[in-house]
Amino acid sequence: MAKSKGRKAKGKPARAKKVRKVAKKVARKVAKPAGDGLEALARKIVKVTASGQTPFPLHELYAEGCTSTEASGQTVTGFAGLEEKLRQWESMQSGTTWSARSVWTGKNRICIEWDAVVSLRDGRTVNLSEVAIHDVKGGKIVAERYYYNPMALAPPAAAGVPS
Repeated sequence: MAKSKGRKAKGKPARAKKVRKVAKKVARKVAKPAGDGLEALARKIVKVTASGQTPFPLHELYAEGCTSTEASGQTVTGFAGLEEKLRQWESMQSGTTWSARSVWTGKNRICIEWDAVVSLRDGRTVNLSEVAIHDVKGGKIVAERYYYNPMALAPPAAAGVPS
């Protein structure tokens, strides 16, 4: 009987240690780091952009009152501004293929490096490299900035007119 008591005494600390180890493992899975929400949003942005999903899910991705600034410096605010910006984009191009080259997430920020082939309505097809930076709060985009060469999308200079 003394041996069984000794085994139980040895078994309890080992079992308690194992229970603590399992509890820590479960806690790590349950308490996900803040980056996981950003990474999920980044994946969603890439998915809907690359798929060309229409209508674009503005209300799922953006917060009310968000701002969006283009490389030209034009800034729009709120859902109405984003909707107008999308209408302008649709009016100038007939199709775009987007490919995310790199995606980074950091403290409340998503950065996506895009490569695109844009079919413009004037018949030209242009390659466009863009970097998009999205500031996130509460799981939605509150501000974004786009960096690219706006001249890639500009109409060609008229023949005989110096540029």
